[in-house]
Amino acid sequence: MCILLEHKSYQDKLVALQLLRYMTQMWVYIVSRQPVGEFLPVIIPLVFYHETTTWAGSTRFSNLFENTPELIRYLPDFDYLLLDLSTMPDGDIKGDVKTRMTLLLQKHINDPDLVSKLADVAILYHEISADPNQIEFLQAMAQYLIFTDKLTKEEISAFLDRATSGKGGEIMPTVVEEYIQEGYQKGIHDGVLVKAREDIIEGIEIRFGQIPSEIIESIDQLSDTMVLKSLLKQAFISKSLDEFIQALKKSKN
Repeated sequence: MCILLEHKSYQDKLVALQLLRYMTQMWVYIVSRQPVGEFLPVIIPLVFYHETTTWAGSTRFSNLFENTPELIRYLPDFDYLLLDLSTMPDGDIKGDVKTRMTLLLQKHINDPDLVSKLADVAILYHEISADPNQIEFLQAMAQYLIFTDKLTKEEISAFLDRATSGKGGEIMPTVVEEYIQEGYQKGIHDGVLVKAREDIIEGIEIRFGQIPSEIIESIDQLSDTMVLKSLLKQAFISKSLDEFIQALKKSKN
């Protein structure tokens, strides 16, 4: 049995079709690598959704088609599990500390009251702060906050100090300080630009397979923060590779 996890930060009524493509690709890969015996392995799709609005789509693939009972036998069909953070109280979010911190941050990233919600995230970090290896995790959260451009430099600094009991300036690696101090001056830190380009390329390859090298080169030449954010979203909402390429061309005009 396999678990297929798909992340969504927006409503997507065709997510079941996207899942079917991933599942098919996984089965093809599995049978190409080893004998599978009489049956294929079961793949359980799980959609992880975080936004301020409740997920409105159906979780059944067959509901993408017009209700035609005489044809239903010819349609592939499956259900997917849905984890909708918008309907889940904060107190019901379970797991280890890092899992809870991550889910709380993603749940409230578009919340107008994000600053106060981060106070709960910072308090959770106290449970693992004694382990110096966990600093990298807090660094990743700071980088995510900078990239999403939801908070000011001062608000992110306050979050880091709250998480480390006022010692953020002493124990945070230089790279975190650069993300905070220079990220806003430059628009975004060069390292985050690289990560943004990589995320766009990875998103396109996951959805449409291998992409031409000239498209990768075009993406690697981009340095505008707003353009990268727009293309990252486009990578997940484009219905075809051609549609994404057109958006890429427009971004360079």
